[in-house]
Amino acid sequence: MRKETSKPFYIPYMMMTTNPDVVITTCGRELDLSNTELVIERSNSLFSYNIHKLSSGEYIIAEKFYANPFNNRYILLNDEQIELLKNL
Repeated sequence: MRKETSKPFYIPYMMMTTNPDVVITTCGRELDLSNTELVIERSNSLFSYNIHKLSSGEYIIAEKFYANPFNNRYILLNDEQIELLKNL
């Protein structure tokens, strides 16, 4: 009788290394936050709210939720949209 041997089961995508600074914005652009200027940084025990400025002059609002990282949002804004937000 042949004895079954168990082999470790690996899922390939879990073995890849990922860069946590590379994000995908709500409009679908992939951006690297490590090459940005941090303009505003706010956080509490539930989430962090940061604004990063890109070299192109655009801004990213990064909302990171500690309890559920699947709800993180990265919103890309330009100078005109930032000025509109200042007046709200």
